Amino acid sequence: MKEFEDELRSALRRQEPRSGFADRVLARTRSNGAPRRAGWVAAAIAAGLLLSMGGFEYRQYEGRKAKRELLLALEIAGSKLSIAQEKISHLSQRTIHE
Repeated sequence: MKEFEDELRSALRRQEPRSGFADRVLARTRSNGAPRRAGWVAAAIAAGLLLSMGGFEYRQYEGRKAKRELLLALEIAGSKLSIAQEKISHLSQRTIHE
């Protein structure tokens, strides 16, 4: 493991760039239209993020809506069961007293 760490340390050690490095990099970025392409890439990434966030929010909205509808359905079913239970109780009381 020590040998691997030494190799890694050697590969990652700080080195001064050759002379003219900054000029070469700037010349390349000007010549191949990188800033324009970078703008399109940034716009595409932003659009992708907005779409995915919008989709996530829409799913959250649909989930909350489904939850509200389920709770309403359970409330209605509970009230109907309560009514049925009262009728059964009333009928059983009537048959016991008759």
